[in-house]
Amino acid sequence: MPLRISFNLGDADLQHFQEVAQQASARERSAEAIVAAARQTLEAAERAQLADFVRERFARLRSILSMAMDPDWPIGAEDSQRILNALACFGAPAAAGEVNLGFLDQAIMIELVSRDLEHDLAAYRDFCKFRESKMTQRRRPGEEQDARREEWLKQRRAMLQNRMHERRKRTLDAAGSSVRKLFSLFGL
Repeated sequence: MPLRISFNLGDADLQHFQEVAQQASARERSAEAIVAAARQTLEAAERAQLADFVRERFARLRSILSMAMDPDWPIGAEDSQRILNALACFGAPAAAGEVNLGFLDQAIMIELVSRDLEHDLAAYRDFCKFRESKMTQRRRPGEEQDARREEWLKQRRAMLQNRMHERRKRTLDAAGSSVRKLFSLFGL
């Protein structure tokens, strides 16, 4: 029998996660190092025996990593920085005096980050579905087919990324101070 547990994150809780995010994003690391460290964190979680709640959150981290690394999904510098700031929260072990997160804390951090990236992730999921449908429809190889594929992907990507930006702006415009505070936690 499933048991539903919900909890509220208070100001002190949000402050804790904000400090973790600030420590992570303040490090001087390359995008490649941030992605590699987040991937290591994901792999460690996948090897561990985790509760379904935690495992589901780490599946979201996998989606964020996929979005960050997909060559068919190039994004602008601002969007790229938002994703890197999010991924930096799941990186290298904490240095002396810094907070180190366990899997449950990381699951909560993934929940917070994925809420901030909800429009990005939705657009990326739609893009992946579109790409897959086009790949199954068109199986003829050749340069002409590749050029058409690139044009379809470019058009769809532009439409989805514009929608993503519009939705993010509407969410922020309509948000109360607590939601704005949450978005600012990760520099997103």
